[in-house]
This record gives sequence, structure tokens and C-alpha cells, in this order.
Amino acid sequence: MKLKAGQTRCCGKRTGENSQSRHQAAEPPSKRVKIEETFQLSEQQQQLIREDTANKKLWDEAMGNLKEGPNFLRKMEQIFMCVCCQELAFQPITTVCSHNVCKTCLQRSFRAKVYTCPACRHDLGKDYIMIQNVTLQMLLDQFFPGYSKGR
Repeated sequence: MKLKAGQTRCCGKRTGENSQSRHQAAEPPSKRVKIEETFQLSEQQQQLIREDTANKKLWDEAMGNLKEGPNFLRKMEQIFMCVCCQELAFQPITTVCSHNVCKTCLQRSFRAKVYTCPACRHDLGKDYIMIQNVTLQMLLDQFFPGYSKGR
């Protein structure tokens, strides 16, 4: 069998010009240096996080991802996602059991005569006063600009 220019024989088969690169691809890749891209918080954001004592445990979890840069925002989306609508909590209500739910989602639940936390079913009571966590709302507006405009 006649080989064209640039082709070689490999393992009894005819190969193209990149036969050497195939063999190199089979070798384990060299270790890459991981560059840490830390997410920077402003002084105001740090202060607001300290003020949001109702979510201290959740903020501690989020801060563990601060050094992972863009993953910090993804983690925040997961942590502060409303269990009802699966969106970032809008006008968040932090319940007594420390879950965050959109005000409209919790109101919809109460209109359906379901007076429990949508996340854990902790009894909130029929007369539960829904107090919006303004501090959390301000932080979410800063981390995700424009998210509340579309809601």
C-alpha cells in the first residue's frame, strides 16, 4: 500500500499527519498550575453580610467558596435559591427555620392554606408575619445586578 506524503504507518494501519499527536494524547497530561481567582467583596458587602445574622450559617458556607472566584456566585445561587420557584429568592423572607423563600411564593403557599415552610415543613402558623430580609435583598441585588428587574 502506497502512503501519501506526510502519512506514516502506525499499528499496522495507515494514519494521517497527526499520528504522533494521537500517541501523545494517550500520555497523561502534565499537571497544570491552578490559578486562584479570588472574588473580592467590598467593605459595604462585608458589612451587610455581618448584619444578616438570620443567614449567618449560609453566609459562612458561601464564604468558603470566596477563593474560587466565579464559583462563589454559582454557590450563592444555590444557597439562596427559592425552593418553590427554583429562582434566586426575590424579596426574600427568611423563615424562623432559616430558609429563604420569595415573598410571592410564600404568599401563594399561604393562600392555598399551607402554613408551613416550603423547604422543611416547619409550622409557621396561620398568622405568620412575613418580614422581608432587606439586607439579603440588597446583597443579592449587588451580586446579581438586574435580577430583580425581570421579576
